[in-house]
Amino acid sequence: MQGILGQRIRELRIKKGITQEKLGQMVGMTAQGISKWERGASPDAELLPKIADVLGVTIDSLFDCSREESIESTVTKELSIMEPDDAFKRAFGLCWSIEMGLTGKNSIKDRFSYKMIESLDDEYGNEFYSRLIYDSGIVTARLSKDMRYFFLMPEPENGAGDYLGDARELAGIFRILGNENNLRILEYLYGRKNTHASLKLIVDKTGINEKTTLECMNELCSIGLTKCFEVETDKEIIKTYTYENAHVILPLLIIARELKGKKQLNFVTLNDRKKPLI
Repeated sequence: MQGILGQRIRELRIKKGITQEKLGQMVGMTAQGISKWERGASPDAELLPKIADVLGVTIDSLFDCSREESIESTVTKELSIMEPDDAFKRAFGLCWSIEMGLTGKNSIKDRFSYKMIESLDDEYGNEFYSRLIYDSGIVTARLSKDMRYFFLMPEPENGAGDYLGDARELAGIFRILGNENNLRILEYLYGRKNTHASLKLIVDKTGINEKTTLECMNELCSIGLTKCFEVETDKEIIKTYTYENAHVILPLLIIARELKGKKQLNFVTLNDRKKPLI
């Protein structure tokens, strides 16, 4: 059994790319102690939960390779059987665990648990954020009660600059989004079920004249935020519209609002980036 346990620890350590020294630091042992385990010595029983946690497996799987289940598989199974509201809450808690893990600092991880941020609030309505900025990527999370999100971007192989492309093209997108009428139309479309709305209905609900509304819809369609359909009736062909790519534009609008929002309070922020951002 001792040989199996040591072999499993070694296999899992190498699989995760952790050195003996690093594993020792994470479980409170020396590199020599880890080496002894891997050569056949047995860890103290009270260390097994921490070892399993660091290596991302169950305690059982430390002894039996066939019973190993990855963290990814465990998370998938757990979330898939939960109600959507509970699953999203649990998922954000897991995201916070990822953020704490990426700090690489046990002192921070132990100090700022998810239980703590569950009750995070401020009587003045301040906005709480966590940001990690490394050469390997960027992570940011908003922790305020009124709005929570999580964004993780591993560093692209050639940096983000190539992906962003031409500044003029980006400026054109922001020009369209900077048009107040366009934003009013998007606000109306997002405020209803994603069913088709005729041009006349959009005019009636937004109070924008028909000519301007048509121009706005053409612009919004040109950058993929709305989609136009033609519906044939017994008298005419009318155009209808639905919103598109809300998963992209809604986060963008939320972040844009935060650029000129309430006071931002940093809750766990590390900046160790040596490379340019783009």
